[in-house]
Amino acid sequence: MLLKRDMLALKLESDRMIYLDLLRIASSYLIILYHFQNQMSLGQYADAVRARFEGLTLSVDLFFFISGFVISSVYSGRVSSAGDFGQFMWKRAARILPLHWATFAVFAAFGILNAMGHLPSNHPEIYDPRCVAPNLLLLHAFGPCSSLTFNYVSWSISAEMGMYLLFPVLAAIAARRSLSLLIVAATIVLLTVVSNQSGWSWLEWSFDLGVLRALPTFLLGVISFRYRTLLGRIPWASGWLLVALLVFLAGCLLQCPKLLLLPLVYAIGALGIAASEQPASRTARRLAPLGQLTYSLYMLHPLVQTVLLTGVGATFLKLQGVTMTLFVVAGMVLMLPVAWLSLVLFERPARRWLTQWLGKRGRAEPAMFTPDSRW
Repeated sequence: MLLKRDMLALKLESDRMIYLDLLRIASSYLIILYHFQNQMSLGQYADAVRARFEGLTLSVDLFFFISGFVISSVYSGRVSSAGDFGQFMWKRAARILPLHWATFAVFAAFGILNAMGHLPSNHPEIYDPRCVAPNLLLLHAFGPCSSLTFNYVSWSISAEMGMYLLFPVLAAIAARRSLSLLIVAATIVLLTVVSNQSGWSWLEWSFDLGVLRALPTFLLGVISFRYRTLLGRIPWASGWLLVALLVFLAGCLLQCPKLLLLPLVYAIGALGIAASEQPASRTARRLAPLGQLTYSLYMLHPLVQTVLLTGVGATFLKLQGVTMTLFVVAGMVLMLPVAWLSLVLFERPARRWLTQWLGKRGRAEPAMFTPDSRW
């Protein structure tokens, strides 16, 4: 029983990333809010609310920043050979692929029902059969598809996988310190110039080369790992982190351009690192374990949106007005137990099995805790 309780628990596993974990859970809920507000019955205010929430999509870029820092903190100096790189990619795949493939399978089933005329959809293009292989291989952020498909948020997971493939190169760039920051700045300028010519901001890219959107931000996260001690000297970092978050939200509500909000996203990430280098409050320590649910929340909320909000709430129960809005809020609360069940009953066992299978086929790594166990 004790073993079972331990397996089901969300525990604070490390003091190293408490505020980054809080940022991850907050960011995931900002993304959920952005998507779920489409189901809220806001009447004449719906378009205005959506426009003011548009900046919340930069929460994905905050994920890329934090991911770059976490991956660098776990694997810096440990991916120095082809064998090390193979184990690194296998471990990343073991964390990402089980839930990605599971959610893909559900949406693929929806697509089959839609093609048979049994399940109407306002966006049948998401079930494009030509994008089955790119989705399964996590290549759909590299440009092969003409729209978001299946579990539409998984484009960012595809972009993440691209960053993992580039990680040894990015780590080498980060080792150059000041030069690496110039490379980040030059990449952002280049992406801005190119996207301005096309009329489509690179901060909007997803299925259309979203991997390039992730590149400068993930690299900046990798670089930040090398400056973590310096960042930790920022006084009252947790307080400044709260201020930066509030300014970011205010900027979103004021509909500031995303390119102007992007430095705030970077500042939030850097302050999250700084705060994590300092003693954490009791409240922060209690809430930080929820960060383990970030991936589950992110990947499962489109499914909850489709089945619960659209299927049950809007279609079957025909909810409208305030009742539908309250139903959406309840759905946001329900996401926590759904994500927890997914983590402890499916994702952890699947990852454990895949990691053990690799250990049987090759040399096993020494047992150790790293933040990778929850990332």
